[in-house]
Amino acid sequence: MTVLLIGGLDSSTGAGLARDLAVMCDHDMTARVAATAVTAQDSAGGCSIHPIPATLVAAQIRAAGQVRAAKTGMLANADIVHAIAETLPEVPFVIDPVLATSAGAKLLERAGCAAMIARLIPRATLVTPNLLEAAQLTGLKSDAEIATLAAGFFAMGARAVLIKGGHADGPEAVDWLLRPGSAPLRFASSRKPGSRRGTGCTLASAIAVHLARGHDLATACEYAKRYLSDWL
Repeated sequence: MTVLLIGGLDSSTGAGLARDLAVMCDHDMTARVAATAVTAQDSAGGCSIHPIPATLVAAQIRAAGQVRAAKTGMLANADIVHAIAETLPEVPFVIDPVLATSAGAKLLERAGCAAMIARLIPRATLVTPNLLEAAQLTGLKSDAEIATLAAGFFAMGARAVLIKGGHADGPEAVDWLLRPGSAPLRFASSRKPGSRRGTGCTLASAIAVHLARGHDLATACEYAKRYLSDWL
């Protein structure tokens, strides 16, 4: 079984494709990659970005061959989003809507956000925003009710959204899986001290692994959340 990983190359290896590939290795899963950008990142938060031409991104996706699931991370710009939409195979896929680095450097331009909303989110099996990303994409406040944030994604055509609570307060990090017409599902783990880069990449990639293995979405999220907690 093979998972297609689409995202940026983080030179620090703390996030992006390097982190995605580490998750694949932990799960004994074969991977193919399509790089959307090369970035130079350092521990001080500096970030330089060089997007890959959209035609080359599309060529990488086509070269991946048959895959069982896919995961997208950093998408960089609208041309790349359109290229992905036109070449992505019809398999379960997870969107980790990476909008900025943890230090605040933008990883997806405004037109790229609009293209992602229009062309990828309605097709995705799952979208996995943190609270800040959910607020930015829906135009709501990050402290809005989880159901209200989810409704914003459903209005975009999203089939399911996992709103991650890592940026919230409290002794537990709580993620909520919401789907139209279904009761919300709660996934909680003890909040770990400090912070670590790559948590969003890790969770979304692990969900893609379990979708590739044929698990239903709720089970995939449960297993992935458990894996993330162990990694942290």
